Amino acid sequence: MPAEGTGMARLWEREVGRLPPKRFADAFMASEDFVHSLGIQKRLRNHKGAVNSISFNGSGSLLLPASDDETAMLWNLAEPASALKFHTGHGNDVLDAQFMPLSDDQSIVTCGADAEVRRSRIQEGGCVSTDKLADLRYVVTQLAVRPGSHTFFSCVEDGSVWHFDLREKTP
Repeated sequence: MPAEGTGMARLWEREVGRLPPKRFADAFMASEDFVHSLGIQKRLRNHKGAVNSISFNGSGSLLLPASDDETAMLWNLAEPASALKFHTGHGNDVLDAQFMPLSDDQSIVTCGADAEVRRSRIQEGGCVSTDKLADLRYVVTQLAVRPGSHTFFSCVEDGSVWHFDLREKTP
């Protein structure tokens, strides 16, 4: 975590949900000093296609990008190399990937251009199993995870929003 009280610390707080986006925007919208203070901390390269989204785990220690190469990758931000790269089971671009709360970062949900919503479970030794939760007929563009729960929502190109509860068999 960046030094407390710095602009980077406030950015980190926003990304992990500790600082509401509106308060962050109000504080930094016109801050030229903050914008000039940004620089490349690390360049993480290992995908073979465009990176479509990134998300953090609850503690902010792991980064999860989703890519056109149909993979998701976990980066431990303290290390220079990826911790785990795995095929998500999607047959087209992965557009979003999110850690599920209450899973010790072992459960990840993804969505993609193949119209699927999938869950990946990381097991001992780094083995990953994936399950298709739904095939929604249209591109699924984004996921929103409800903090502290087993539920999440997906946004679909047909204008619908789907609710998923991982404790149930169907959305």
